[in-house]
Amino acid sequence: MALSDAQKVIIHGEVITSLRKALVPLEFLKKDFRMEYASQLDFKNVKTSGEVVENPSSYQNDKENNGDLIKLSLTELHQAWRITPAEKRNGWKLGDLAKTNSIAFANNLHKRIMSLVSASGAKAIGTADKFNKRGCINLSGDIESDEPRLLLTPDYYRAILPENTTEFKLDGGAYGFESIHKAKASVFSEGVVGVAYEGGAIAVGSAIPEIDNELKDDINCELISIDGLAGLTVMFCNWLDRNTRSEWASLGLMFGAKILEPDKVKGYVAAAVTPTES
Repeated sequence: MALSDAQKVIIHGEVITSLRKALVPLEFLKKDFRMEYASQLDFKNVKTSGEVVENPSSYQNDKENNGDLIKLSLTELHQAWRITPAEKRNGWKLGDLAKTNSIAFANNLHKRIMSLVSASGAKAIGTADKFNKRGCINLSGDIESDEPRLLLTPDYYRAILPENTTEFKLDGGAYGFESIHKAKASVFSEGVVGVAYEGGAIAVGSAIPEIDNELKDDINCELISIDGLAGLTVMFCNWLDRNTRSEWASLGLMFGAKILEPDKVKGYVAAAVTPTES
């Protein structure tokens, strides 16, 4: 038996809330989020996209019109989970199941972005117990940007929290950064404890996966737009496995990320990484 409208509302609500909360930093990146299928997107190279011409004889720039494009390949991502009759009968269990899988899906997206920054070439900032507000301020000049942003693992983030909640919130801007956010340690590359970046230096793109025409009658698919994330839309599917009579649900997305301007992205490690000997 397919999910009822009320059950879908529960699941959709958890998907939106969980992804929006976990993926706040995406709001500041260079984005191209599509609501149709695509396997590749194009981003303009901002460093070579145009030039100033004196006394022009032509008011069109072929280079700008054609674009100096950077290709971004998208990978299909799929997160599926089984829904038992007991979970369908209990709204709390159904919502908790959707929340657990949505958070896992969001963390996977986040890791695909942050793992672009490796420990190699990162700056050593000491251990978390030695990190402080002054040290954070010193990091704000590591990239050439009018709007630097910072992501930290929980232990480093905790070290610079205000004394009380009535002072200010780090995501509203502090210590020389436009915003500072906490991210799970698992989304960073091994050894990396933080990343400073300018939003436009990292490109993220998404699109909707394709479903074979012969399967469309057996799968209920709906698009869920995540409010506050500039149009990020994921595909929610629900179907019945006729062999086992089990009901399943899934989240799907075509997704990719790429660093466009490496000089505006800086990784941080606790201690300097010693290059391996060849």
